Amino acid sequence: MAKRLAALSGLDAGFLYLEAAGTPMQFGSVMLIELPKRRGYDFRTALIAHLAERLPRAPALRRVLHEAPLDLGHPMWSEAQDIDLQSQVKRRKLPGTGGRKKLMSLVGKLHSGMLPRDRPMWEFVVIDNVEPGVVALYSRIHHALLDGQGGIALAQALLDVEAKPAARRKKTPDAPTPARLRKRDLARVATRSTVGQFAKLLRALPATLKLAGSVGQAAGMLGSLRENLLLAPRTVFNQQIGPDRSYAAVSLPLDEVKRVARGFGASLNDVVMAVCAGALRDLLLSSKKLPAKSLVAAMPVSLREAGNQEVNNQVSMVQCSLATNIADPVARLQAIRASTAQIKQRVAAFKDLIPTDFPGLAAPIWAAGLSRLWARGRIAERLPPLANVAISNVPGPPIPLYLAGAKLNHYYPVSIVTHGLAINFTVQSYAGQLEFGLTACKDIVARPELVADAIADSFHELCERLPE
Repeated sequence: MAKRLAALSGLDAGFLYLEAAGTPMQFGSVMLIELPKRRGYDFRTALIAHLAERLPRAPALRRVLHEAPLDLGHPMWSEAQDIDLQSQVKRRKLPGTGGRKKLMSLVGKLHSGMLPRDRPMWEFVVIDNVEPGVVALYSRIHHALLDGQGGIALAQALLDVEAKPAARRKKTPDAPTPARLRKRDLARVATRSTVGQFAKLLRALPATLKLAGSVGQAAGMLGSLRENLLLAPRTVFNQQIGPDRSYAAVSLPLDEVKRVARGFGASLNDVVMAVCAGALRDLLLSSKKLPAKSLVAAMPVSLREAGNQEVNNQVSMVQCSLATNIADPVARLQAIRASTAQIKQRVAAFKDLIPTDFPGLAAPIWAAGLSRLWARGRIAERLPPLANVAISNVPGPPIPLYLAGAKLNHYYPVSIVTHGLAINFTVQSYAGQLEFGLTACKDIVARPELVADAIADSFHELCERLPE
């Protein structure tokens, strides 16, 4: 049963429409979990009990999707009262002696399929036989539910700073069964939301015109945008992608990364970008596919105001030059530092012009149709690329955390690839480590572990060049 019907914003719904192009729009993580030495402890059983107790704090996990009748607006969320956690939390076992290599291969396979839309759009998979005393937990959640910052808030609701079993739930009186959602209820909410979105656009129009000011100012703004827009060289990553995914992960010591950043007067994010750039340069150079022009990364930026805790998406993308045309790793880092400084200015100047919503009238038809056209027409291979790879760096918890009474040893992110962006580097700090998760199209990057090894080599290059 469900309650509290609410329409998605245009940005949230956009992640649903993009799946018409055949690319799952889901992100998540791979946790390596040390099992407590307690007799009779079973992690999946403990996790289900833990989730049952924490669901009231995790609204994203309770949401169920509903389509708008006659495509009057964007789809809607309702809040489910009863969730079948046995179905949402699955179990797999690695064959033979297990190990990290087989784990990463399985994660790639699990991340290839789309989440079903007739139940809450998230899934956990407990994976046994990883290492003695260790299980893995693969999680995936649809991007329509929340963005990276929202994912951190969700993790805070589920994870603990100490090992403690799930509290036993007190039996509460049965809640009255809510009325079944009727088509006219869905239609009313969809229509109200679409009208509100059109009204919002009309209210914003005077402010937009005022911002544009004179024709000269508008021309200046367009000129500035054109000046700041980067065109990336075409690479092996700028192709139509297939349905299969590959995955790899690597960790770097966070204190050492910070020491490199201090030593070269750069930010931690600059070092992350430089390490990824060095790995890509070496791999493309070894296969004689490195373009003369620098690669460009698509980098997500949050549009959230301070203190905003809404469970939705408030994110956009910016471009960052990776300076892969520079052979010297230190000079490359300094060039990236200059590029990220320009990004901060760009976001500050144009943040208010970046839309996060659009009217939903017939959007399930035209937006999904555009996504299908993008895929069938192989448009990503026809237009000049604006980026070659996606790189995201998210700050995470600095201390070890626990889930259902078990300790998290590693917390690797898993992300999204799309047509024209066949590899994604997502990075998260956790308990003294910088955890890199590499998600790729398997047809294009069949061995992402080579990229992970190249990241470690690229970082060591910078460490060796630190000033005394």
